[in-house]
Amino acid sequence: MTNASTPDAAESARSAGPPERRRQFQPRAIVAIAVVWMLLWDQLSWGNLVNGLLVGLFVTLAFPLPSIQYAGSFRPLRYAMLIGRFLLDLVASSWQVTRLALGPRTPRNAVIEVALRSRSDFYLTITAELVTLVPGSVVIEARRSTSTLYLHLIDVGRPGAIESQRRDVLAVEERVVRALGSRAEIAALEQAKRSDRRAGPAGEGS
Repeated sequence: MTNASTPDAAESARSAGPPERRRQFQPRAIVAIAVVWMLLWDQLSWGNLVNGLLVGLFVTLAFPLPSIQYAGSFRPLRYAMLIGRFLLDLVASSWQVTRLALGPRTPRNAVIEVALRSRSDFYLTITAELVTLVPGSVVIEARRSTSTLYLHLIDVGRPGAIESQRRDVLAVEERVVRALGSRAEIAALEQAKRSDRRAGPAGEGS
């Protein structure tokens, strides 16, 4: 029996692996870390700015993040719809959390797993951030290998609440991909949605 592996196949397997971590100068990341550093100190001064820049330079060189591949395109109308829906969700969820905090009912919490349809770290990160910023749900883990988010929810007492939250997360991901993704990524998303519909609704988890 002959070995079916070839140099081309081996090269493809290596290219399909996790992104390479490379040490390089990342000015935007350094500035972002410097801003967070000054916010933590709660004091705007030249000393904190210089220290923040030095901390940012050290972090980006000592702990380089893997490069994220992005081949999509920016769609202004879809992006505006994404931001608008996020603001609506923010207001609605804030009102629901306020009612829950002031009401007599004891909420039932749960941790759920949501497998995203996209396999992009870029969309995984944006979706996780948008979901976390909305009150009532917090992403406690994001698994890059399977594009899976694990969320803590504060109120899942009503029937169908868990599956409704799972659909909401997938809807956020879809809006992100449609606003920033390429045509191929949008087509892949549509294909995944059709596969999900054929497979039927997923069972609820906690």
